[in-house]
Amino acid sequence: MKRIFFCILLMITGLSSGCAVSKDDIRGFNIISLQEEKQLGDKFVVEVEKQRKVVTDPQVQGYLNRLGNRLLTGVRVREFDFTFKAVRDDSVNAFAVPGGHVYVHTGLIKAAQNETELASVMAHEINHAVARHGTQQLTQQYGYGLVIQLLLGQNPNLLAQLASTLFGQGAFMAYSRSMENQADYLGVETMYRAGYDPRGMISFFKKIDTINQRNPGALEQFFSSHPMTGERLRNVQIEISKLPPKTFREDSSEFNRIKAGI
Repeated sequence: MKRIFFCILLMITGLSSGCAVSKDDIRGFNIISLQEEKQLGDKFVVEVEKQRKVVTDPQVQGYLNRLGNRLLTGVRVREFDFTFKAVRDDSVNAFAVPGGHVYVHTGLIKAAQNETELASVMAHEINHAVARHGTQQLTQQYGYGLVIQLLLGQNPNLLAQLASTLFGQGAFMAYSRSMENQADYLGVETMYRAGYDPRGMISFFKKIDTINQRNPGALEQFFSSHPMTGERLRNVQIEISKLPPKTFREDSSEFNRIKAGI
């Protein structure tokens, strides 16, 4: 009871300060422990995969594992056993479930021109998990008490409902603007460290923006879960300009085979 009371006080303090996220602070305000987040993530995964059609092709799974694990060599901390899966969905999107579970839509793979562009979106989602934005947002939106109910299995219907609402068809975790900016910032850093050209993030963002301008509403899901602004793109360009020159090698042959087969 003391812990819950203390956590509530902390949450109120955080909410009253606006819950701003500093881009360099990956240990942001979070009252959910790592172990609790892992348990919550495992529960969400079960519900998400009841509701979404996961691609079971071993070649697709193997490819995403290799790509994801390469990106993980560039993260600041690795506190979860990350998983990477594709879901059968033609919309251009991806999402991360608390505890390090990243899902990529087949529509995103088709929209990416090369492996680097796909890596840019995955790096962004990985860093939502690294910075633990999912549980921060959950507690801000629904309260610590509800999260504890989910962990204790006291409300399985609500768990299924939240999985559908937050990670289900057409609706994803609504991160704050500062969380999106931080995931971009860390994503650029992760790509660079892992040997991917972070300019792939710029080219993908520009491509998505062009598609949306030509056909407004075609990418509604992507823009609702990852709101794009000129400022956000400029911030990414600024961060990339600060990085020391580096030679990047890109081999998208495996990506092209996977893309052609999905």
